[in-house]
Amino acid sequence: MADRQRRTRSTMSNGVRPVFDPDLPRPVAARLKKDPSSLLAENAPRRALKLQAAVITYGTAVAALNIAWVLTSGPLLTASPVWYFLGALTQAVVVAAAGLSAARALPRTWLPSWLRSARGHRWWAGFCLAALPATGLSWMLAFTGSTWAFTLGWHTPGVVYAIAALWVSWVWPRGERMATAHVHRYLLPTDFHGRGTDLLAGVQMVINAVEEAGRRLGGSFDTAAPLALLRTEEWRVARLVYQYQRLRAEHRADAGEAVSDRVRALLERQHEQQEASYRELSAHVDRLLEYGATVEDMLRAHTEWEQIQRAEERDDRIVDLLSRTSSDGADGDRIEHEALGARAARDVLDELIDRALASGSALLAAPAHEDT
Repeated sequence: MADRQRRTRSTMSNGVRPVFDPDLPRPVAARLKKDPSSLLAENAPRRALKLQAAVITYGTAVAALNIAWVLTSGPLLTASPVWYFLGALTQAVVVAAAGLSAARALPRTWLPSWLRSARGHRWWAGFCLAALPATGLSWMLAFTGSTWAFTLGWHTPGVVYAIAALWVSWVWPRGERMATAHVHRYLLPTDFHGRGTDLLAGVQMVINAVEEAGRRLGGSFDTAAPLALLRTEEWRVARLVYQYQRLRAEHRADAGEAVSDRVRALLERQHEQQEASYRELSAHVDRLLEYGATVEDMLRAHTEWEQIQRAEERDDRIVDLLSRTSSDGADGDRIEHEALGARAARDVLDELIDRALASGSALLAAPAHEDT
């Protein structure tokens, strides 16, 4: 067991991925996993909420200004052409300033993917600066003699820019709003460090191995129940590691300021309890790693079987080639005798699949652990 655990730990990456509560609704979990850059650290939601509120307020105000311009531009032109042109200029300046500042000042993670490129920025800048030319175009439509074209052209720019303002203020930050609403139901890689990261990375490595086994072996290896258990364990281990790290940091801070032997003795007892909990958690992760090592053995055996199968399929062609090129007309019996046995490799693979299934069943049958 120890050899397998050491081998498993040595193959895992130093990094970990975000961990999500398995009880999150599927649409929410899928949206958060799709854009991990929108996830927030524990101390970030308050700042994020302030920024989101400000963007919604300003964006809604810009949309209201555009709608007001649509409704009042006609009467304003009738009353005073000068005031009309001042209003058109004001609307164009507000639209341009709001749109350009949104693309430049908002977090990059808020921007749509197409707007994160230089080409997208140029397109957006052109759109934001086109308010006044669009108003001029509506005047050109007035001379076409078509009433419906003039009416459409007169109202369309203001409506389009109002919709754009609402889109920026409500749709752009939707990922951050979701991440803020569920901030206590996921943990980020930056929340872990040191040996706590190793524990979590080990669990995630086991999940990766089981997922790969499901893809490569298909129906030969049922992964639904093991993956559900492993994702629950991933979340549980992540929360316990996070809690352990916070308690350890608090303990270190207090230990550095201890003023008496009584305080130091109390802190020492707490340290022993913390480390005992970590050792217990590490032992539990080792059991998961043992299962992961069994799955990896199965994957290696499957790879070996595939390679042997390809070699044996190629063997007939090699025998035919030898029979054609050999000067003494050899029939290739020597090659046939030296070919690796795909049947024997398949038997080994079947045995390892059975062993992995039995190991997974043992995990499923183990009593559930309660978080402390």
